[in-house]
Amino acid sequence: MTENPKRAPLPRDLEENVLVSDKYSYSGVTYQLQRADGRWEAHQRSLFRRPDAVTVLPYDPERGKVLLIRQFRLGAHMNDRSPSLLEACAGTLDPGEDPEACMRRESLEEMGLEVGAARFLFEAFVSPAATTEKLYFFVAPYAPGARVAAGGGLEEEGEDIEVIEADFSQVLAQAARGEIHDAKTLVLLYWLKTSGLMQG
Repeated sequence: MTENPKRAPLPRDLEENVLVSDKYSYSGVTYQLQRADGRWEAHQRSLFRRPDAVTVLPYDPERGKVLLIRQFRLGAHMNDRSPSLLEACAGTLDPGEDPEACMRRESLEEMGLEVGAARFLFEAFVSPAATTEKLYFFVAPYAPGARVAAGGGLEEEGEDIEVIEADFSQVLAQAARGEIHDAKTLVLLYWLKTSGLMQG
């Protein structure tokens, strides 16, 4: 039987100084954390507070298709001049919003897709050392008739999203060649591959 790992103690003397408060907030945080040998150590970190978010990968097992989107992403562009990213639909939760309700809203806004049955997979932190954001992962089967609108996102939010229906096997091949650079999308694609719900 594997011994349970030692639970890390909670920090003490935690102080957060909000440096920027715009759509989201950016803070400097100081705290004391106890090391394994019992000593307390001072830490100073930066923290980006973002609301939790959802992501969904719609799949059509009859035709072997998945629905993805392509859009400009500033962070990726500033890192390696990426013009746009191929990725799974995603969006942030409104205050008090249920993750599944958010997923259905984002699917309609971004892909024009009216989601029927959906499967919640798991939740995971995006980058736990630096941001508070947690991501809720979904997959959802669809058929062509579920595309009830053009999608493309909300113009008032600056969205200009291209909706892409692609062969699942071809997207997996792109992932294997290192051509897909979005982490949530890779997680969903490989989950779908190993689930047995799709051939690819």
